[in-house]
Amino acid sequence: MEENRKYLSRGLPLTAVLLFLYALLVSCSLPQIVVLEDPLSAAEHNDLGVAYENKGKFGLAEKEYRKAVKQKDDWATPYLNLGNLYYRQGNFEKAEHSLRKALAIDPSDPDILNNLAHILFIQGRRMEAERFIKQALAIDPKPEYLDTLHQITGSGPSNN
Repeated sequence: MEENRKYLSRGLPLTAVLLFLYALLVSCSLPQIVVLEDPLSAAEHNDLGVAYENKGKFGLAEKEYRKAVKQKDDWATPYLNLGNLYYRQGNFEKAEHSLRKALAIDPSDPDILNNLAHILFIQGRRMEAERFIKQALAIDPKPEYLDTLHQITGSGPSNN
């Protein structure tokens, strides 16, 4: 009987250790991937894009504008900003495409109309450009829109 007690007393801690290890393994399984929602709003992504663009980080700016578009594809501002970004990079086709998307969302935004007119003028599409800049001027006769018109028509103060 004495031997049995020694065996049981040695076996008991081993069993306790094994149970503890099993419990530890079950509770500490492989880490799970947690997917959180994007904490930034479309407006915050757009603003971040503007900040990146102002620092010359065009790739990061484009990513942020695209995130803004993905969250709120019926908002013209990030499309306008993408158009302006592509213009700065010399990619006039992409600029035109983005500005046309912005215009489809907000056809009465004179900034979009002005910028699209400028892009079209650069691409040699003067008549189409003139139509858009005249629409912008009908909405808001800003001096910068007048400058665009003078550039397109080849007349006025910008030509002196």
